[in-house]
Amino acid sequence: MRREYNSYSDLSRHFRLYDEQSMDSLQDDHLRIHMNPNGSDDGSLQHVDCYSSIYLPTYPLLRHHNFKLKSYYSNVGNCVQCNKRLRFAVASLKCRDCPVRCHVSCCRLLTVNCIPLPLVSRKLGCLFDFVPHVAPMVPALIVHCVTEIEARGLEQEGLYRVSSTRDKVKRLRHKLLRGKTMPHLGNKDTHTLCCCVKEFLRSLERPLIPLYYRQDLVLAAQQTDVLAAEEQLYFAMVELPQAHRDTLAFLMLHWQRIAQSPAVKMSINNIAVIFAPTLFDDVDLNLSNIVLWQQVLRMLLLQSPGFWAQFLEVEPLQPACSLDDDDWKRENNYSPSLHWQSVKTYFRSMVNLAG
Repeated sequence: MRREYNSYSDLSRHFRLYDEQSMDSLQDDHLRIHMNPNGSDDGSLQHVDCYSSIYLPTYPLLRHHNFKLKSYYSNVGNCVQCNKRLRFAVASLKCRDCPVRCHVSCCRLLTVNCIPLPLVSRKLGCLFDFVPHVAPMVPALIVHCVTEIEARGLEQEGLYRVSSTRDKVKRLRHKLLRGKTMPHLGNKDTHTLCCCVKEFLRSLERPLIPLYYRQDLVLAAQQTDVLAAEEQLYFAMVELPQAHRDTLAFLMLHWQRIAQSPAVKMSINNIAVIFAPTLFDDVDLNLSNIVLWQQVLRMLLLQSPGFWAQFLEVEPLQPACSLDDDDWKRENNYSPSLHWQSVKTYFRSMVNLAG
């Protein structure tokens, strides 16, 4: 059943957007991004001082890994950071929460986010089949591709506009969704990563913005008062399922960074034109609906980064282990000669089986 909200006091503290002090500060024109009902880029992100602090060349990990020492005797694989082969029967690191493997020496240089595995093993095409069981509920494919795109592609022209070959996109998508280990993305073309994100959004059974929640977004886009539009939009975002809300917020922040980069040459209008049919995926897709969805998506992109960042609170898992912790080394029997002990144990077991 749909919940009704009469004021901000009706919302819980976890989902409250602004308190009384921040609501007063929103009236300052220098602390917010104005929405343009006409759809032009006159009030673009480049003229807002508060947005320049959000645009950074690198971004910290959303969640740290919870590593354990493990020696592999079959299906060794490569390190996700340096893409070099993990040595046979030599101790390496494996995350307890995600399929990341790396060398012990590469763990401090790791730039791959820890995205816990979904609770369900089936992959029928619903967004909930690909998201972790804790917040933020964003699919690992989107997080890894977006992180790599922002690390190497913000100075490259034509992101999400230049296409890639279908075979490359299909193979990469299969590795990210069906693979047992996390593939190395440092050698992948950025256009292939962008196409992989678009293909994943198109392949969902239900679009990212479901049909039953679009009317509130349309009402927010038609508001002439900025504060009333943000309030209406916030109520609409709270009503969205958590997986759809977190994924949409993560993509909005990503596309805002792309629009902020002048080298990419992708304005907010261009992003709205490209992704409006994908995010809404209307059955009766005609010209009037396309124009309406572009207006709604343009309104979403013109929101402040702080509005979207509030939906991406990281829910903690088990505390990550540190290689500097003596207790952790003692518990896991870590020593410089650990790999030799593993080799001896392996060959001793082979001799016992042969006997």
